[in-house]
Order: sequence, then structure tokens, then C-alpha cells
Amino acid sequence: MNYPEVSLATFVQRPNRFIAICQQGNQELTVHVKNTGKCRELLIPGVTVALTQNHNPARKTAFDLIAVNKAGNWINIDSQIPNDLAAEGLRAGQIVLPQVAPVQSVRREVVYANSRLDIAGELSDDSRFFVEVKGVTLERDGLAAFPDAVTTRGLKHVQTLMLAQQEGYHAFLLFIVQMSGMRKMTINTLLQPELTAAIATAQQAGVQVLAYDCVVAPESITLKQPVEFDLSAEY
Repeated sequence: MNYPEVSLATFVQRPNRFIAICQQGNQELTVHVKNTGKCRELLIPGVTVALTQNHNPARKTAFDLIAVNKAGNWINIDSQIPNDLAAEGLRAGQIVLPQVAPVQSVRREVVYANSRLDIAGELSDDSRFFVEVKGVTLERDGLAAFPDAVTTRGLKHVQTLMLAQQEGYHAFLLFIVQMSGMRKMTINTLLQPELTAAIATAQQAGVQVLAYDCVVAPESITLKQPVEFDLSAEY
């Protein structure tokens, strides 16, 4: 995935979850933040950020903030991109669903029970699957973690995946780690212990948890390779 017209700026402040103030040369810019999460460990005054320009005259802001440089490592924070990468990766065979037949078809945004899951599809043996995708921007010392804020929606999705697995579907929870160089992926148990407990229960019921990292530059993000998911790793 490549972004158009990317330039660098310095992050100044984030007045609310939708916008940020950035400095680019002598110009102060008000930009849209493509992530409504807190991102407190990333959006620190003085860090270098990547902006992509948008020429839509109906918009109030002309730029989107898409990536942050953290100690020399670019982290993409575009919350819309993980679903795109996951769907493309499944279609291309770059993301392999373990212990099932190859993927035959992929559909986006499918309602099941009381949830809207990110991806549904059919396998080559005509069985069906669901994949719920979560983007990951939180890391410490090579350990990626989710979430960076309590997510009731994420908890609900795990419960829905467990229901789907029990009703005969193949169910997967997929973390797209929006950075490279991570040795493991885990859950931020200290922040949301009930999510860790729900995932542990879901795994026992047959839901499989996967993680893939990415190669990130200011102007692009590309799916890279699997990362070990370890629910017991302490973030």
C-alpha cells in the first residue's frame, strides 16, 4: 500500500482524537489523525510524523497523519489499512490460515450474530471461515501488544468468533502489527485482563490467533511475515 504526496512534519499536539497540530517548516498545519485510539506512546511532542495530502475540497483538513517515527522505527497508525492488508494477503496466499484448506474467496464486512466481522469467506473444501482483524501500534522492547485502550468492541468480537467456531465455522483472530522488528505479539493484560481471559477461552474452543508484521516507510506499508502470538508474554 502506497500513500500519495507524503511529506514529513513535527508533531506538536493533539487537541482531540480526530486532529493534530503539526509543524512543517514555518507552517503550522491542522491535520486529520487516521486513528481514534490514544496513541499516547507515539504522539509525543517533537516526534517526526508522516503526512499524506488530500485534495478533497469538502474536507476541513488537507492532510492525514499516517505514520510516526519512534526511535528510528516507522509505525503506521492508519486504522483503516490493516483490513485492506489482511484481505489482500488472504487473497494472494501471503496470509496462510493454519490447519484448514486454502482460501477460495474473501468478502469484507460481514454481519454474523450481533457483530460485523471484518472478513468472511470460503475455503477450497467449501467450508467457511471468519477473520476479525485488529491493527497493532503498541510495542515495547520488541514486544507488540493490543490494545492501547480498553476495547469493548474487541471483546465482543472475540466472543462472536467463539460462537462462530462452535457453530461449525473456522474462526480466526488476526493481528496486523503495523511495524517491523517485533519478536512476539501479546495482549495488554494489565490494561484489559478480561480480553486476555476471553481470548484464552476462545483458543480453547478452537479459535486460532495469528499475527503478521509489516514493512513500514513514511509513504508505504507492506505485509511482511508471521509473528509469534504468545498470550502469556507480559507487556
